[in-house]
Amino acid sequence: MPPLSRRHPGPAYGPLLPSVLNIALLDDHDVVRHGSYVHLSTDPRFHVVGNHAHTSSLISTLQHHLVDVAVVDYTLGEGDLQGMELLRMLRRRFPRVQVLMFSANVHHVMISNTMAAGAAGVVSKGETLEALARAVTRVAAGHTHVPVNYRDEHAEHRLSQSEREVLQLCLSGMTVTDIALQRNRSIKTISTQKHAAFRKLGLRTDRDLFTLRHQLAVW
Repeated sequence: MPPLSRRHPGPAYGPLLPSVLNIALLDDHDVVRHGSYVHLSTDPRFHVVGNHAHTSSLISTLQHHLVDVAVVDYTLGEGDLQGMELLRMLRRRFPRVQVLMFSANVHHVMISNTMAAGAAGVVSKGETLEALARAVTRVAAGHTHVPVNYRDEHAEHRLSQSEREVLQLCLSGMTVTDIALQRNRSIKTISTQKHAAFRKLGLRTDRDLFTLRHQLAVW
């Protein structure tokens, strides 16, 4: 009798899925990481082969174990490789591993850039643990996943040239009043453009904007 395969048929016309998916976790927040580990490890579809707080530990696991999906926190501790730099490194060194980015600060810009850089999906930490499990199975099957509130990629979520320029000026340190004077527009007009851009990107505060400044530079 031939040896049993660890793979079983996936969705119709889709790839073959492992009978049990090997998962590696990376998150520097102990409570989040432990909650994810407990939920996924008690699900018979998954085997958590690594549960890490630092990038170096994740890399070691990927080098020594067959991993199907890596669930990776987008923002790690100071001094650790993280974000887009970490994602690009993982895609370069471990191309067969599906990378699912996990973040508390999910925006259209972040989703657009991470998916373009090779992420298989994005999960918001505001979603349920069951949603995380569904996302893992989806990306393992060759599909993509983004939070339901961010799946509309139509024109209404794209910044106009004026909205983009206003955000760039805000990032340079200018106030709405400063921008209105420079552009010879009313304060109300500039404020409306700024708020429209925030709404499209899912931003709420200026702090959110500055958190995304590096991503906005390439969007």
